[in-house]
Amino acid sequence: MSDPNINTTTSTSSCTDSLGSSKKNPTTITGNSRHPSQLSPSFADIPAMDQHHRLHSPYDDGEPDTSYEIFSDGEYNPNNSSSRPIRSLRSIRSAKSQQRESSARFSRTFSEGRNYYERRGDRLHQYYNERANRIFSESPQPASNVPLMEVSAEIYAVRKSALSVYEPLTYTWLIFSPGLTITAALAMAKWTELLHSLPYWIILSPCWLSHACLLASHMYATKALSTFITQANTNRQRSDSTDHIDRTEYLPLLQRSLKFGIKTGTISLAMFLFEILLFVRLSFGRMSFALVFLPLWIIVLGGILDGIICKTQHFLRVFSWTLLFSFMVLLVIRLDHNVVALTWKVVFAPLFILLSIVTAALMYILQGHHVGYYKLTDSQYAAGLLYIFATLSAMLLVVIFIVADLMRPTVFRTILFLEMLAPLGVALFCLGAYAVSRDEFERLLQYGGQAAVHPKRLVLGKSGWTVVESEGVTWMPMFGEVQYEPLDIRLRSKFLELCPCCACYPYEDEEDVLIVGGMESQRTFT
Repeated sequence: MSDPNINTTTSTSSCTDSLGSSKKNPTTITGNSRHPSQLSPSFADIPAMDQHHRLHSPYDDGEPDTSYEIFSDGEYNPNNSSSRPIRSLRSIRSAKSQQRESSARFSRTFSEGRNYYERRGDRLHQYYNERANRIFSESPQPASNVPLMEVSAEIYAVRKSALSVYEPLTYTWLIFSPGLTITAALAMAKWTELLHSLPYWIILSPCWLSHACLLASHMYATKALSTFITQANTNRQRSDSTDHIDRTEYLPLLQRSLKFGIKTGTISLAMFLFEILLFVRLSFGRMSFALVFLPLWIIVLGGILDGIICKTQHFLRVFSWTLLFSFMVLLVIRLDHNVVALTWKVVFAPLFILLSIVTAALMYILQGHHVGYYKLTDSQYAAGLLYIFATLSAMLLVVIFIVADLMRPTVFRTILFLEMLAPLGVALFCLGAYAVSRDEFERLLQYGGQAAVHPKRLVLGKSGWTVVESEGVTWMPMFGEVQYEPLDIRLRSKFLELCPCCACYPYEDEEDVLIVGGMESQRTFT
């Protein structure tokens, strides 16, 4: 009589022939509701917890083990090991497998969401591996053809949360643009006597309002930083925290945000103090221009010392700081001591040279982008064009001052032209700087703030191997991070036919260059 708890699909019992000998025939029993004692005596000896774990193992995709193959040789004899039922390989776990299952069961007991965060960590490691392969690729694609990298939702959320500190600061130049533009227009109207009775506090009021708005943006960024730190500390205390992985994303972004905030805050404070001192000097005449320029002295001298002592700047940048310092010294001598021998042409000469160098540098960068040496983004290229128009406007304004020897114009057309030229240059410069700031924010959100490591190259010369700078990323004033790559020397003649200035860009002969990548001693010729 069959057991009601067992659904026997195929049963081949032990057949006894006429000699009373029995044959071993396999018996396959499948069932969905079985008591462990009905399967085999050895299985019944297993503790109840292990029986439940074997029937509902996480490695069985959530389905109970419903198939056993039993070879019966008559009645079961516990003293005879040969007659002991043998379970299938599916039900028998090795010691290593049982240990792994028990550890997995313990981890689920400790935290039910652990498996989710383990999978998330695997995805993060896979993302960083793909990013490293893209960085160290020996044949990178052009910047215009590189597709946007797919970023997981977890990494994107971490970056967006960290960049909530940086986002309010990206509007710095957009905040300054209307204030400086209106102040420049009112100041020019005051100097040309178009609005002769205009008080100085009205002229400087737009700038002061811009400083107040910038202070509000810094306060908003500080609040976002406090909120992010609180959330990070709370997440770090959780048992399933992934802060050890997330910090590789948000720490570089926070460092960039703090650095940009300190720079903009310092410049804004210096400009605000300069405007206050200038207002006191123009309204009451109680202090010298040397004292008025005190906040600017600190910034300019700091730039010169940083370039000379720390050697963190190019020689051309240090020379530009020196030209600006010379212009300020000559202006103070002319205004405070009224030296007649010091003409306005001599005073404005360093400023004109400075603007010429800036214009030439901007043209060099844009031309380098056209020939393929610099890899500017669309926003950086647009900002470069705005910078060139702004510097050309400033140069034209300085030329008019030098030619007229700083005499006030009397022709209305000249007055109207100066009234339009002064605020135009300021507005174009501020808009270009804002475009670069927003472009930097978008790139940080897409690619992160980790510094990319670019392998250096070795060139075999007469004196031996020499390390040379090849492709990489450099930081440029007014542009931010810019990618560059040396030109192919085989195309040098073609570039020189287009523009003789292309001889100034670095070239590289790939046949004589040795690439050394990573820390290994492996060398590959290209």
